[in-house]
Amino acid sequence: MWEPEPPRPLPAHFLQEVFSTAPIYDLIFCDLSPRTLVWLSRTCRRAHEAVTRFICRAYNINRHLSRYFPDPLAFRSLQARTGLVISGSNALQFLDRSFYPESDLDLYAHPGHVYEALEWLDSVGYKFKPESWQQEDWRDEVPADWDGTAKRIDRFGEMMINREPDMVYSDVAGVYTFTRIVTMDTETVTLKVQIIASKCNPIQTITQFHSTCVMNIITFDAAYSFYPVATFEERMAIQIPGSNRLDVVAKYVKRGWRVYAVFGPDHVARSQRFLLNEKRWVGDRHCWSIPLDTTGVTPRPVLSLSSEPFLWDPSTQNGWIMECEGDSPSTYVPNMRTHLVMTTIFRYNYSLPDLKLAKEIRSWSLSQGSLNHSLLSRKNWTWFDAEIPRFRAEFS
Repeated sequence: MWEPEPPRPLPAHFLQEVFSTAPIYDLIFCDLSPRTLVWLSRTCRRAHEAVTRFICRAYNINRHLSRYFPDPLAFRSLQARTGLVISGSNALQFLDRSFYPESDLDLYAHPGHVYEALEWLDSVGYKFKPESWQQEDWRDEVPADWDGTAKRIDRFGEMMINREPDMVYSDVAGVYTFTRIVTMDTETVTLKVQIIASKCNPIQTITQFHSTCVMNIITFDAAYSFYPVATFEERMAIQIPGSNRLDVVAKYVKRGWRVYAVFGPDHVARSQRFLLNEKRWVGDRHCWSIPLDTTGVTPRPVLSLSSEPFLWDPSTQNGWIMECEGDSPSTYVPNMRTHLVMTTIFRYNYSLPDLKLAKEIRSWSLSQGSLNHSLLSRKNWTWFDAEIPRFRAEFS
């Protein structure tokens, strides 16, 4: 009886040619998931080099941002200077190598940097589109002079900032919408950019989003996905309690994500998807982190003459814990736990996953803050943000 010949292995020179020719391997790689690309890169040196070159092209942040800004490097320099973070659907599209024509660009700003971000958008041709409760001129909404030396929390531990009326998320202080009309390929397009003012910081706001599939960020020097296996490999998400934005959740279901209202039995048993009850940090080993080329990006300036410089983005010093809560397996839901550090000796506010670490930093801040306030004026203030990674190394 005739039997077909078993397939012969491809000659080595053929595979070398495939992995040496970008037009060929790009066609193969573009349909592979991030995890598959990683696995492929570990098979041999030639594959590793091909995957590395593909990633540089596929995750070209300057090309990605050129849709919104004629000079992406100027925008990324603004990010480096202010800690402005890209999140929402735009960060998801960048990491997923996809494109939603109708989506906007959501930018999350730290307290005290909102005015500068809005002013920059104005300078590149974007126009403010106020909501019914907002003033016609955003300058009447946002103070230009933010006092970082003023008390940030009251004696009950509440953030001393009022939010705009009808604000959906409690961690958001305000949302400012800008639009710009441009012509792309003979088509007139209205681009929409939103600056979201965070009460504490962008990471605290983002970890309280409606679901985990949008917990991804782009800083000036890297892109991060907080739950990459669930989001990009299994195309699933868990809804975060407290969000009433079911319309937004439905939008991501239409885009292919399977959203759970409560944890399924497998989510608890195989906790690597959502890493339940584990201390997490932006950029930790569970994140998918993509370093971005910073050639041409102006680095962060020193905060003051007496302050120690730091070049890292403030978002990378923040973390959280996704706790599993409920009376029975059929009602288990996530609770995003953080411990806030909001003190005048740090330029930025921090949300930490470790209560002991937060207490140590707060205790130290009381003594240092007492010295600062007795010796220094607002003009010659010393900021101690550079100490945060040292506290993490010592007490985490």
